[in-house]
Amino acid sequence: MLKSALLSAVEASREQVVQHRRHLHRHPEPSFGETQTGAYIAQTLKKWGVTFSEGWCQSHGAAGIVAKVEGQEPGTRSMALRADMDALPIQEVDRPHASTNPGWMHACGHDAHTACLLGAIEALHATRAHWQGTVHCIFQPGEEILPGGASILVPEGALRTDAPLTGPGKASGSLVEGIVGQHVYPQLDAGTVGFRSGAYMAAADELRIRIVGKGGHAALPHRATDPIVVAAHVISALQTVVSRVCDPTEPSVLTFGKIRGGHARNVIPDEVVLDGTLRTYDEPTAESLRSAIKRIAERTAEAHGATAEVDLQIGYPPVINDPTLTAACRQRAVELLGASQVVELPLRMTGEDFSFYQREVPGCFYRLGTGGEGPGCRSGLHTAQFDIDERALSTGTAMMAYLAATHALT
Repeated sequence: MLKSALLSAVEASREQVVQHRRHLHRHPEPSFGETQTGAYIAQTLKKWGVTFSEGWCQSHGAAGIVAKVEGQEPGTRSMALRADMDALPIQEVDRPHASTNPGWMHACGHDAHTACLLGAIEALHATRAHWQGTVHCIFQPGEEILPGGASILVPEGALRTDAPLTGPGKASGSLVEGIVGQHVYPQLDAGTVGFRSGAYMAAADELRIRIVGKGGHAALPHRATDPIVVAAHVISALQTVVSRVCDPTEPSVLTFGKIRGGHARNVIPDEVVLDGTLRTYDEPTAESLRSAIKRIAERTAEAHGATAEVDLQIGYPPVINDPTLTAACRQRAVELLGASQVVELPLRMTGEDFSFYQREVPGCFYRLGTGGEGPGCRSGLHTAQFDIDERALSTGTAMMAYLAATHALT
């Protein structure tokens, strides 16, 4: 009865969820600047008569929202759903529903995540006579950059059962019993979902190395200390860190994605700045790598007569899916979609601040297949071509609603 009622409700709102996604896609906003996105969500929830509180992450200029939908006997159990809202600094390719905010794009699918959660709220509200408990809904700002919106919402009390009523910093109720989040995945066909129990996504640290030398004329290098050459040696030396410092059975990645230095071809600059990322799963491994990076960078620079200043910001913890909750969610997915539509996911070295919620309550972070034949529907995340097969929105909406309504922890 519940399954058929939910599927009917999802089908009834299918076009509206597509419109939610397209509106959000046309109006992307940067991390901790999602004010119009928050206003759109608030307006939609008010229209439905759903209880919610605003102002979450406001200390960082954001507009997070925590809402709730109540079924029968609302005090008996509680389950949380989470969607992130921020976009990326990418100029989107031209398409009918493209971003109208130059230089910004929903290239990671957060528009789809938010649209699915809105659709799930509407479906849960419409079928509230068929399920028990309370569903806690978190619309989270700032997933894409440190410190991560989740790291702020957790101490503000977003996982407390009275958060939708009290607002940030005032909640004092018990913690919700568990939390579920989903993320688009173009490598899976629309209509499919993927799960992985235990370790799934890596911890993500941010790294900056400032190499200071002595500038001068390019034709007189003996009178200078060339930080560009030193930077090249530092990068090369650090390529051995993962292979020679950490256990080869522990997945780790060190990548430099940005180099800044110099202004002209005939001028040796005073300094070069390297920006990179360190991905790990194990805290002792991460500590060993952090120490080695600092030591090797400083001593390599010193050997060339320069200095290296290492700034390493510890980022998101690894995503560790609770085995019991994940097994239950996988089983619910099979009930809803069929066994052929549910797959096992490989380990990933990408990061996610959903991990902050998992430090407080059992959590399951799964993947929603969005791949299809349309333009960009197989393109990678964080690319200008990325798009989704919008048929996936119905799957994502139904999944979130069904996992919450059946209370996958039981």
